[in-house]
Amino acid sequence: MSLVIAIRDKDRIVLGSDKQSSYGVNKQHDATKIWESVDIPGALIGGVGMMRASQIIQYNKIVDLNELSDTGLTTEFIINSVVPGIVSQLQSHGVFCGQIEEKDVGSSIMIPNTFIFAFEDRAWIISPDLSVSELGDYLAIGSGSDVANGALYATPDKNPFERIVTSIKAAAETTLFVDDEIDFLVTKPYAKDEQALKKAMGVFEQAELTIENSEPEKPKEEAKTKKKSKAKKKK
Repeated sequence: MSLVIAIRDKDRIVLGSDKQSSYGVNKQHDATKIWESVDIPGALIGGVGMMRASQIIQYNKIVDLNELSDTGLTTEFIINSVVPGIVSQLQSHGVFCGQIEEKDVGSSIMIPNTFIFAFEDRAWIISPDLSVSELGDYLAIGSGSDVANGALYATPDKNPFERIVTSIKAAAETTLFVDDEIDFLVTKPYAKDEQALKKAMGVFEQAELTIENSEPEKPKEEAKTKKKSKAKKKK
């Protein structure tokens, strides 16, 4: 399993993920779980579940851009174009998409993954039952998501990179299938992202922190004058 986090940050979406993959008792730390869409410029996708399924969606086109209206990506477009495109690609590459039986409703297709599809300042969650919901302020999906969502709830005052790092580290402490190696992607870069990322990863130089947190020293002569004036008042 995997952990992918999406955070709405003003006019953009920030995605973060761990990098662990596992098979039986073995694990690796180089998995790609968030990526840029190959057919919609500027769109980002994250996936948790079967690695094979995520790789298929990562390297194949899933939509016909001719179906994209002038209004851009909408929930309707995700439901009617992106979801069928995901199912079609998975099935054409041999990934089994099962059936779920619901009483008095009938059966529906199930996919082995949950995906997050992000574009500009909006993101949508595509669940295994193919239902679609739009992102609120944040969401973690996959292994350790309960712990990660709790950490996200508790850190609204931190920058999005700090929140993702805190959440993934918290999940890694309690979940076998999550590590604390982290990837980030943003739908829109900010000039201060590098600084915010350094802060999140704890790699600021000590000198920078010292300058930022210290007050300028007063001139020595001024300090001596004040001491003398205080002494006179006491007399």
